[in-house]
Amino acid sequence: MIEIIKYSFKNIMARKTRSLLTILSIFIGISAIFIFASFGIGLYAYVQEVAESSGLDKFMVQAQGMGAPGLDDTFKLEESDLKEVERTKGVSEVTVWYLKAGEIEKDKAKKFVYVAGILPEKKDIRLVEAVMGVEIIKGRNLKKGDSKKAVLGYNYLLADKIFEDPYVLGEKININGERFEIVGFYDAIGNPSDDANVYLLEEDMQNLFGEDISYSIIMGQVIDANTINQVTERVEKNLRKNRGLDEGEEDFFVQSFADAFETFTNVINIVVGFIFIIVVISAIVASVNTANTMVTSVLERIKEIGVMKSMGARNSTIQVIFLFESGILGLIAGLVGVGVGWLFSSAAGQLLDNLGWGFLSPVFYWWLFALCISLAVVVGAVSGMFPAVFASKQKPVDALRYE
Repeated sequence: MIEIIKYSFKNIMARKTRSLLTILSIFIGISAIFIFASFGIGLYAYVQEVAESSGLDKFMVQAQGMGAPGLDDTFKLEESDLKEVERTKGVSEVTVWYLKAGEIEKDKAKKFVYVAGILPEKKDIRLVEAVMGVEIIKGRNLKKGDSKKAVLGYNYLLADKIFEDPYVLGEKININGERFEIVGFYDAIGNPSDDANVYLLEEDMQNLFGEDISYSIIMGQVIDANTINQVTERVEKNLRKNRGLDEGEEDFFVQSFADAFETFTNVINIVVGFIFIIVVISAIVASVNTANTMVTSVLERIKEIGVMKSMGARNSTIQVIFLFESGILGLIAGLVGVGVGWLFSSAAGQLLDNLGWGFLSPVFYWWLFALCISLAVVVGAVSGMFPAVFASKQKPVDALRYE
């Protein structure tokens, strides 16, 4: 076996240009597969992480077919809507979310961001955090009785994200001309908009935007996650009745986290399907190129094959030689392809993190490396199957006469 390995490597090195071109055709495909797969797995991991942290027992009531909450005053959720949701059978906790566009200013630079108002009770703050999937990483949270206090999203901790200089605990932030003390920072959510939120208590929110400010979103939690669909249907029915709307005329929608995750998962499945198509096309192209290389190698070595067979080499030995050569080309291509794919995905992931789109970052599992390398070896070996069989069937006499 050692002699076969040495002989195969010798033949690969003797045809360096052709071997490199074959490796190139396989490694490009493997790199593409690794890159797309790592990002797809990253999205699945993000959905799973959010599902575990937020839970599938939450739901939200928002506007339907209108502007973003807080920016479109034609849609309003009133106190009566909140009471209808609270009294719905199966609902355990309910809170509201004020959301308005506010102007923040630092060193004469101005930005417009979302200002989120939350109720002061601990249970309301906990529910908002659960729905948003965040927790305090620096400082403390808002609490009942806080006045002129604010908690900021993660991006305010970073230089050149919101402003040139980051904010620090205890510093004042200027919101719509009013100054608020920063008491805490939330961890990263993963997108620039949410990570730029400013959180205030309800009273400060009303002072900034007027006491008649309406709710932008109602957030709720059900007693039993297994009944989430039935409960959200009851919530929708009660809200239609309260707002005097017939079924199909809703100016709102009730969406459970389970529905949101299902929608997001379906989108990811489409991406995965696209990856599968790339895998198939890449495998076919790489197989054709590898097979072409091995067929050419066989034709160039007909006499050599004849000599080996005349010296007693078995058909199985001839097959092993050519299968080993094609498999080695696949292995080298797989290792290079995975390496290049990892470098590209890592760089792209770092860039996405810097841009604030961390939830799109790739994830690397050991089995992804193993799978891509194995695929490259299989493509190489399968491509060399026909040439190997063809070579093994050469008759010694005919092979020695071959020109």
